[in-house]
Amino acid sequence: MLPAVPLIAWRFMLKGTERGRFSAMTLFAWLAIGVGVGTMSALLSVMYGLESSLRDNVLRAYPHILVRRVAKTPPTAEEQTKIQELIRGQTGVRRAMPFVETEMIAQSSSRTMGVVVWGVAEEEWERMAKNVRRGRPPSATSAFVEGVLGAELADHLRTDIKDTVHLLSPLRRGGALGAVPKSFPIRISGLYESGHYDFDKQYLFVPLLDAQDIVGKGPVLSGWHVWSDSLESADEVAKAISGFLPAGWEAQSWTQFNQALFHSLKLEQLSMFLILSFAVLIAVMNIAITLIMHVSHKRKNIGVLRALGASASQIQRIFMWQGAFLGMIGMGLGAILSAVLLYYIKNNYQFPDIYYQTSVPVEIRPLSILMIYAVCTVLVFLATIYPSIQASRLDPIEAIRE
Repeated sequence: MLPAVPLIAWRFMLKGTERGRFSAMTLFAWLAIGVGVGTMSALLSVMYGLESSLRDNVLRAYPHILVRRVAKTPPTAEEQTKIQELIRGQTGVRRAMPFVETEMIAQSSSRTMGVVVWGVAEEEWERMAKNVRRGRPPSATSAFVEGVLGAELADHLRTDIKDTVHLLSPLRRGGALGAVPKSFPIRISGLYESGHYDFDKQYLFVPLLDAQDIVGKGPVLSGWHVWSDSLESADEVAKAISGFLPAGWEAQSWTQFNQALFHSLKLEQLSMFLILSFAVLIAVMNIAITLIMHVSHKRKNIGVLRALGASASQIQRIFMWQGAFLGMIGMGLGAILSAVLLYYIKNNYQFPDIYYQTSVPVEIRPLSILMIYAVCTVLVFLATIYPSIQASRLDPIEAIRE
């Protein structure tokens, strides 16, 4: 009888009523598991896609590691040279570029806003040119100081390429009137669009030497943009760089200067996983209820099987197999449902034009999907224990007498 145990379990599942007909409880058990598992898989894949898209946008705006001066006193030229050599000689560092950063006031023909001016080395413009959506990077042969303005900042200032923006520095002094803001005209050569809204709203990029002239402190650097060999190694490389930096300097990886953002995403993912886990748990409880109903409906069949020589353990395995079939079909329906949902979301659903990205990003992480199905399998197994034990304890004489 051992090879027939799964076959009997399959027949019991398809003919779950006392009259040997298909039970609606079986269909509901399939759908409950399918909807719970499919929805969880699809939703987490969309959330992973949003996380990866946001991470890519952040890394188009910021480097892997940011080494910058936090002390108020400017560094010496010897200190800057020594730090640069140590950074570029550090294991795991792929590229390191100096930069200058200062906050100023940008004034267009119609509006005035605070901006962050970022002086970029000439070698870095080739990489940044990929995100210059309109116009071009600054030209070294231009008669005017040129800069690239963040796309959102340009929209707020109501300015465009070839327009002139005046940078005002309230810290400059000159003339008999005391503190007089000095104006630096910048011709906009291009608009920068990283996909990171806050970044594109506050940054103006100019050549490094022009930024040093604007700051007016000579060849002083604010720090270095550092790229590691991989994203995963950025934290370790940042810690290694921090080990030899003198006082007044700090090194932060991309996970640290965007820590609040990515922690909120992780918290949101965990919350959705826990909420949907309750939906899967309810679906598994539906399997337990379905098996209990089937045990009640199949009392006569169980009595006949026991009379024909089936042992209590074989009866128990029949209903455990039945629960396994219910779970497998339900999870199969869940896989189909999640695939259909993800295909529709990725290819048909569109965000409004006010967002940077109009299509919904999707990222399927096999390990997470396997974990969902593994947990569901364990829960289904646990749900079969009580009904199968109850079935194995039925008195065959009483069952046949009924």
